[in-house]
Amino acid sequence: MQDVLLILHPQVSPADRAAIDRAARATQTISNRVFVAAVATGPEVLRAMPGVARVVTGGEAVETLPQLDEAESLFVRGWLSARGPAKQRHGEGLDWDTPPMLPPDQKP
Repeated sequence: MQDVLLILHPQVSPADRAAIDRAARATQTISNRVFVAAVATGPEVLRAMPGVARVVTGGEAVETLPQLDEAESLFVRGWLSARGPAKQRHGEGLDWDTPPMLPPDQKP
């Protein structure tokens, strides 16, 4: 199973929506047209389905996505952020007293 983010066309027909629901089990939703789904098939199968505006797998830029409302946009940005590269922190994996790291402030 693979998680993908689906963005549907605003006026998807009930029959097309039912077919999408059979192919992609929703695991997280923000609206009736934007949701995360677990899929067993490749994303190309979903991309070819009527009613699907976009299938996002994690590497896409937010600017290239269809028009979304504020809540949907925040949901999509959060989902994409969780799949982005891990933040590199200064001193990651080192003991707290390894130079040049400083120990935490001592409380009197």
